[in-house]
Amino acid sequence: MERKMYEPTEKQNKNWSEFQGRQMPSDDEFKAQWQAHHHGKIRGWGMGKRDWILSNMTCCREYQMGLWQARADFVQGLDYQNEPLCDENVNAYNLGYYRGWNDGRPLSGLDSGTIDRLQTQYGK
Repeated sequence: MERKMYEPTEKQNKNWSEFQGRQMPSDDEFKAQWQAHHHGKIRGWGMGKRDWILSNMTCCREYQMGLWQARADFVQGLDYQNEPLCDENVNAYNLGYYRGWNDGRPLSGLDSGTIDRLQTQYGK
């Protein structure tokens, strides 16, 4: 079976074009921000930085494309695909694909109209 590539809707294209990447602060800047928000304590800043990185990765077009491509692959009945489909921000794409595929039920949380569109456009 030939793999069908996910094509975003006009609304998704509009929303995804509005994503703005943020510049990552240095460790010292991040520690200072963490300390200011946690009553002078520095403990836990590494996990806070990890969460900051993950939240920044999820706010990009590549993450969303990976997430929706995994759903399209699931509907097509394909196995998990290892190779990324983009050259930019491969880590964000891979994270999106992984989460889209492994969240237990890739179509959970979607409304019936979206599920019907996916099955019509990408189904077997």
